[in-house]
Amino acid sequence: MRIKNIKFLAVVLGATLSLTACEKDYLETVPSNKVSYDQAFSTKAGAEAALEGTIRLMRQAPVNQGAVSHDSYGVPAYMMTFDVMGQDVMANTNWFVFQYEHANKLATYRGTRILWGHAYNLITNANNIIAFSSKLPDATEAEIKSLEAEARVIRAFSYFNLARAYQHTYLKDKNALAVPLMLEPSTPQTVGKERATLEQVYTQILADLTIAENTLTGSRPSKSRINKNVAQGLLARVYLEMGEWAKAAEFAQKARAGYPLMTATSYKGGFNNYSNGEWIWGLPQSADQNNAFASFYSFIDGRYTLSSTGSRAYTRVGYNNLRANDNFVALFDANDARREFQEDEKAFVTSNGNKVWTSDRYTITKFKDLTTLGGHIPLMRSAEMLLIEAEAQARLGNPAAAQLLLLELRKQRYTDATLVLPTLAVGNALLEEIFVERRKELYGEGFGLLDIKRLQKPLVRTGNHTAVIGETPANDDKFIHQIPQGEMDANPNMVQNP
Repeated sequence: MRIKNIKFLAVVLGATLSLTACEKDYLETVPSNKVSYDQAFSTKAGAEAALEGTIRLMRQAPVNQGAVSHDSYGVPAYMMTFDVMGQDVMANTNWFVFQYEHANKLATYRGTRILWGHAYNLITNANNIIAFSSKLPDATEAEIKSLEAEARVIRAFSYFNLARAYQHTYLKDKNALAVPLMLEPSTPQTVGKERATLEQVYTQILADLTIAENTLTGSRPSKSRINKNVAQGLLARVYLEMGEWAKAAEFAQKARAGYPLMTATSYKGGFNNYSNGEWIWGLPQSADQNNAFASFYSFIDGRYTLSSTGSRAYTRVGYNNLRANDNFVALFDANDARREFQEDEKAFVTSNGNKVWTSDRYTITKFKDLTTLGGHIPLMRSAEMLLIEAEAQARLGNPAAAQLLLLELRKQRYTDATLVLPTLAVGNALLEEIFVERRKELYGEGFGLLDIKRLQKPLVRTGNHTAVIGETPANDDKFIHQIPQGEMDANPNMVQNP
């Protein structure tokens, strides 16, 4: 990636920061809300502010990627992009429709530009924190290493997201070209690098996460910050993607230690606060930080009341345009607390006297925004770690262990645990059951198409889908984004995806 112009580290109100700037009219003097690198990293407090700002940037639109839009606000937008590209969550109007239709991946389109720009903004910030924190005069060696470790996790997290957006899964072809590895602070003279292979990118991801896991402890100021469990959880995700089953199981088990599964009652409580004991990592929002319409809950909080005329009044005012596919909803038992959907029984048309359900049938009520519009965003939960462990055990030839893990999860998800029966599935049937369980547990949290890609499955859309009805073959190039045209133009070493 080529960064055309970098001059100042921005720390807005001690929280928001941006290390990249491509605007040619960037001010030549340091504005009141910005400080130079030397100033920002002259104290431990300044470095902490830089790290906090980078974390805040995770839920903001990418800078310097052209005009921002309501589907370009960081990691939550990445999550929704790959959910609507899958088979369970649909976008029936407004933003994310092009992503849902797999029509926003071309080089000149906004969809690919914002995924690329946001991830590399985070990487640029992380690179600077890693490089400059070592020079802090008032921090201990342990404090410096901790700052660097958190930045390494952010860098690894961003590269993992990039690798899965711009290439097929690791197990398909680890020698396939992924994205450029930028590991040092960029300058106006930095020349764009060639695309590294998936193997090279994953090697770097593992190196960063391993250093962080060995450095960090279980303590942290808040759940938006990164501790040992977060690093372990990301290692579990990466090892699962790589087919390293034993390591995936090991780190998933470590990551969820101390984060007990929530009850069925808690699951239905709103999914909006990282004080929930099951959340390992999450992004907070306060009333003065939310983006109103351009935010996660604006799209996905589907609670509403019906007027006498049948029109909807949504509890959370916003776009409210994401829907659950009706065949996906049919997978849930009535006793399953995860069946968080509101049905409009009039959302159909008649065809030859039969009901044909429209895409407006089921809204999603799993995520209930707070009245302040400050609902938190889940990034990692222990239920995901349990499911990683279950899949890894099944692939290692330990079906009994995988079955027990599924039973443990389901007992916490059913409103009447006595109705939960243990699974007897083994082999491929057990793996398929775990895949379906992941879908039921993690919908809305960004795993939709990513799991289909990881498992090299076809994308199957049936029922009341309005886009790409039927089956798209496994490993189809529709599933990967093209490199943004701006990057192609600026980087002579770049080659394009199909």
